[in-house]
Amino acid sequence: IWLFLTMAAIVILPALGSWFYYAIHSGKPWAQTSFRPGFFDYPMTEIDQYNVKSNYHSTVAIVILCIAFLLVSILYFYPRLFGFKKVPIEIKTVNKAPYPWWGWFGLIIYLGSEYLLWRSRTVPYETELPHPEWLYHWSDIPLFWGLALLIDGFVYRRSGGKSLVRNYPFEVVGIGVASMGGWMLFEYLNMFVKDNWYYPCGHIIGDQQFLLYAIVISSGLLPIAFMFYTWFNTFPNLKVKYNNGIKITFPGWLKNALIVISLVGLVSAGLFPNFLFFSLWITPALLVALALDKLGIWSPFKFIGEGNWSPVLLFALTYLATGLFLEGENYFQASQTVNPDGALTVITHQPAFWKYDLPFINDTPHLFEMPLLGFLGYLPFGVYCWLWWIMWATLLNVKSRFFQIDPLSDTPDKV
Repeated sequence: IWLFLTMAAIVILPALGSWFYYAIHSGKPWAQTSFRPGFFDYPMTEIDQYNVKSNYHSTVAIVILCIAFLLVSILYFYPRLFGFKKVPIEIKTVNKAPYPWWGWFGLIIYLGSEYLLWRSRTVPYETELPHPEWLYHWSDIPLFWGLALLIDGFVYRRSGGKSLVRNYPFEVVGIGVASMGGWMLFEYLNMFVKDNWYYPCGHIIGDQQFLLYAIVISSGLLPIAFMFYTWFNTFPNLKVKYNNGIKITFPGWLKNALIVISLVGLVSAGLFPNFLFFSLWITPALLVALALDKLGIWSPFKFIGEGNWSPVLLFALTYLATGLFLEGENYFQASQTVNPDGALTVITHQPAFWKYDLPFINDTPHLFEMPLLGFLGYLPFGVYCWLWWIMWATLLNVKSRFFQIDPLSDTPDKV
C-alpha cells in the first residue's frame, strides 16, 4: 500500500501543481480552470509555444551547476578529498571466458542499426527508403537491446563465464518489463515541466503507433544500466573504490522531513516549471528510497551508514555511461540545417529523435543534443533505475539478484 501511495504521489502531485499554475495564470475562476489545449498531446513535436523556456537565463544557476559538476567529478576521480580511505584490494585470478554469442549478436544489431540510420539521415521523407521501412522507424529496439547484450558479453568474458543474460535471463526480462513503466513515468512528468525534451520528427508515424513504440523501446532503457553495473563490478579497483567513506545515518525526523520536502518538490515542479523542473529528476528516486527504508526493504542506501558508498556511486555512474551512448546514437541519426529564415530543418527516419529545451543551460556548450551540464541529471536517474526495480520486485515477490551489492556473487553482502 505504501509503495503504491508513493507512486500515486509521483503521478498526482506534479499534475496538481501544474493545475494551480494554470489556475493562477489563466485569469479564470478556479472552478473553470483546465489545462491548456494540447497539454497532454503525445508525442510533443515542438517547443512549448506557450512558453519558450530556452529564453530563461541565469548566471547564478549556471555557476551553481558548474560547481556541482566540478565537485561530482572530483568525488569520482579523487574520493580521498571527500574523506574516503584506501581499501585493500583482493585480487582474484579469473580465467576469462570466450566472448559469448549473444554479445556478438548484440554488436551486429547495434552497429547494423546505427549504419542504417546514418545512411538514411539525409534522405528526405518523400523519398522511398529501402525495405523494410519499419526497421528505420523502430530502430531503437535493436539499438538499446543490442547495447545491453554487447555489455553483458563483456561481463561474461571478464567474470569467467557469469553474466545476467547467461545466469539470470528471466530477471533481465523482468527488468525490461519494469523499465517500460519506469521510463514512461518520466515521459508523463515531462509534460508538467513544459516539455524539457521533445520529438521534432514524431509525426513520421501516427500518435498511437508512437505511443506503442515509446512503450516497447523503453523496455531496453533500464537493463543497460544493470549491465553496466555488473561490468563495473568486474574491475577490482573500481568495485571497492568508494567502500570506506564517511558514515552517514539519518535520524527518523530527518527522513520524515525529506519525505515532506520531496512531496512539496513534486507539487512545486508543476507550479514553477521553469525554475524547479530539475526536481522531477531527483524526487522520484528520493521518495522511493525513503519508502523502502521506512518499510525495512533492502536498498543500496543501506550501506551508507557503514561508510560504503560504492553501490550508490557506481550505479549513479551507470546511467551517465548509458547517457553518453544514447545521446551519441540520437545525435548521429539525424542531419540538421539552419534555413536562411533561422528555422531548423531536421531530417531523420527515426521518430524518437529528441531535442532539448532546458531553462538556464540551453545556450551553454552541448555534447551531442544535451547541454553538457545537463548530464548531471543522469546520475540520480541511474540510482532511480535500481530503486524502481527493487520496488517492483518487492511488489511482485520476485527474488531478485539486485537485493545485494554484487548481483553475480553467491555470498552475502559484506560491509
